[in-house]
Amino acid sequence: MQRFTQKKFLYPILTFVITVLVTTYAVHFVYKTQFDHTVSMVNKLAEQQSENLQKVVESDLHFIGAGANFYHSTERDNWSRFPVFAEELVSKSETLIALQWMQKVESSDIAEHTAKMRRTFPHFEPYTIPKDGPKTSGYIMADNQPIFVASDIFPRSEANLGLLGFYSSRLRFQLILDGLMAMGEPNVSDKVRLLQDGLDQSLKKTGMLVYHPVFDIENKQELIGVVVGVIRTTRYFEGLVKRTATEQDLLIKVIDMGFDAEDDPVLYQSEGWDSSAGIEITKRVVLPNREWLVDFKLVDSVTENERFVLTWIALAGGVIAALLSYIVLLLVREKEHLAFLLDERTQELQFMVEHDSLTGLYNRRAFNRFLSDLVEREQNFALVVFDIDKFKSINDYFGHVAGDDMLIFVANTVQAQLDESDVFVRMGGDEFCIITRKIDRDELFTYLNNVCRVMASSVHELGNHKIRCTLSIGAAVRMLESEEEILRTADAQLYKSKQAGRNCVTVAD
Repeated sequence: MQRFTQKKFLYPILTFVITVLVTTYAVHFVYKTQFDHTVSMVNKLAEQQSENLQKVVESDLHFIGAGANFYHSTERDNWSRFPVFAEELVSKSETLIALQWMQKVESSDIAEHTAKMRRTFPHFEPYTIPKDGPKTSGYIMADNQPIFVASDIFPRSEANLGLLGFYSSRLRFQLILDGLMAMGEPNVSDKVRLLQDGLDQSLKKTGMLVYHPVFDIENKQELIGVVVGVIRTTRYFEGLVKRTATEQDLLIKVIDMGFDAEDDPVLYQSEGWDSSAGIEITKRVVLPNREWLVDFKLVDSVTENERFVLTWIALAGGVIAALLSYIVLLLVREKEHLAFLLDERTQELQFMVEHDSLTGLYNRRAFNRFLSDLVEREQNFALVVFDIDKFKSINDYFGHVAGDDMLIFVANTVQAQLDESDVFVRMGGDEFCIITRKIDRDELFTYLNNVCRVMASSVHELGNHKIRCTLSIGAAVRMLESEEEILRTADAQLYKSKQAGRNCVTVAD
């Protein structure tokens, strides 16, 4: 009896202990899963936003380079047309607020240059602002050094016109010129206080300057001037914050790792950054002569919703420990385990039924199902068929293994160009199909022509061999046609592409 009593109390104790352990593990597992998911989500978001920032900055650098090319390729007599050209460039950017032409003028030519400039700008007067000094008019350079003086600017606002005549007398600018001469590439400054905002030293540094060299068109070694792009960097980061905050409650900090930024490297920092202890992920934005570190930080590692879930899991574990026996717990867990394995196996089999084993794309069986469903529901769509030009030659010359590699390469390359909603199918051999919602003929042609162009320019390396291939593409937009009719029409367009010499796109009228 005593032995029976011991077992009677032993089982509840074991059940309680084991269930508590299981509950603790479950809480940890859910927390770890949520944490890993959050890290993955933040990382993807950070990657996307840093890439967007990189593209915006590169776009501004391109515009500034276009402004420099104006002076490089245009006769001096036509330099006065710079504002017309610059207006189009500045209008395309939200962050590029001004383009400034700093012409190289020898010390002996300053008076002549000043007189010439006053014909257009009557108040033109060369001046500089020495480091830690006041505005100083006239020429103050040592050893008769040439100056790079602001001789034109766009937009010609009142504030901007006040910058005309400015030249830099600081050593830092001379170092920039040396770099431009040596590298021939634009130079991006660190965080600066823009002259457009005024000369007050207490003003915040909200911009940066991009110096783009302009060399003489006949003497490539002679620097004739510098086009300076004036960029309001706060707009970069404010836009980054807006885009990021719509998807996740993140804080952002941008640090300049470039030359001369040690004294004040923080370009932007969200409010509450220092007091937050959430997940932090760092991405890099690489500029011509410097690098930005963009730090993304989640406000809290665990959200209120996640805390609620974890709390209820712990409470549920306590209830289960009080109510369930050890045997019931084992049976339930075993049943759940078997169900999980069965569901996993079912999903694997379902995937194998409707997917191509080589490329992982949908197969002909899945294609027939998609096509039949769309036709039955009277949906409008475009059917695209294509194959690899002269694929048999690749198989014959390099072997079937190389042919399979090429099929995978083509599938991955094309897949990267398609919309997420497109259905991409390998019908067999080197024949592929795409079902897309693009039903405007011109839009469809442009879409497929991009696929054709990207494929033609892509190179697949096989050992020491570099293999290129092209595609012949035919497409038809389905309005009222049956499955057989739309297939015949698309195949007919494929045949026309082959007849036209391959490596092209034909879309049915």
